[in-house]
Amino acid sequence: MSDKNIVKLPKRFDYSSSMEFNGALSNMPSDVKTITLDCSDVDYIDSAGIGLLVMAYKKLNEKNVKIVITNLKDAPREILSLANIQKLIECK
Repeated sequence: MSDKNIVKLPKRFDYSSSMEFNGALSNMPSDVKTITLDCSDVDYIDSAGIGLLVMAYKKLNEKNVKIVITNLKDAPREILSLANIQKLIECK
């Protein structure tokens, strides 16, 4: 997979990440069919971060673009699991 399809999320994925996250998604090439969210640095995610993921899913799903979350640490994985995000977005 090319690096152009990967968005690396920050250590704290919350409301303060929204502009950078939405900008990264907006700058994706139009032919991308899968976007990988690399969470290897993420230590913290809150409800605003979950909201950003859900909004991204809705926007991209309309364009038939799939989101995959990778490299989740235990704490963020548990938070996303409690929010049932895996029903919308594949978590590897």
